[in-house]
Amino acid sequence: MTLAAIKNMKQEKPKEANLLPKDYVQRIEEILDLSWRILKTRFIDGRHQISKEAPFQHYFAHIISVIGEQFCTKRDDIFVVDLETKLDDVKGKNKYLDITCSFLKQNVSCAIELKFKTAQQGAQDHGRIDAFVDIEAVEIACDRYGYDIGRFYMITDSTAYINRSEKGVGTVFTIHHGARTEANANFQYPKSRGRENVIVNLKNPYHFKWEQADKWFFLELKIKKCS
Repeated sequence: MTLAAIKNMKQEKPKEANLLPKDYVQRIEEILDLSWRILKTRFIDGRHQISKEAPFQHYFAHIISVIGEQFCTKRDDIFVVDLETKLDDVKGKNKYLDITCSFLKQNVSCAIELKFKTAQQGAQDHGRIDAFVDIEAVEIACDRYGYDIGRFYMITDSTAYINRSEKGVGTVFTIHHGARTEANANFQYPKSRGRENVIVNLKNPYHFKWEQADKWFFLELKIKKCS
């Protein structure tokens, strides 16, 4: 290469630094993505012993709190995590969200609902319906109560939730792997004893994509505002 050619070459600019996003909604999304990955790994590796929903809630909230603190980059950033946050009116009843988290100064927040179901517990029909009820509650939290985003997480070792149902509740409340629901759809199964009067309306469409590790299956749904 000649000296003239070298002089005409443009100097390569440094690559832009890979920093945390300035948008605090994106920060919460990254916090939750990493926290969920950590929770799943700790559960599978045995650090977190989870046999029912309460320890799932407490372990996950702790991880979110610890990770969220690392995303506070300004001196006045405040990230908080709460359990059992009350919503005064969700379809005529009080509703307590399993976990909420927020950056207080930026007024950015996320509503989270959880489900932990085992094969030993049975009652998968009720479990499917209750999962849809929780997803609807998170949508309502985002639309009416100011939460910017929502998440629904579920852990199970019951393949009844994963496999497609040929009859019954699972053909309506479709939670199996690969299931898709349409936007603005109503769900009800009047023959389900104990849940016969439950009607769920989901504003968003959803795609149920399960992950598997050992005998356990994991589901994450990202929920956004509908209006």
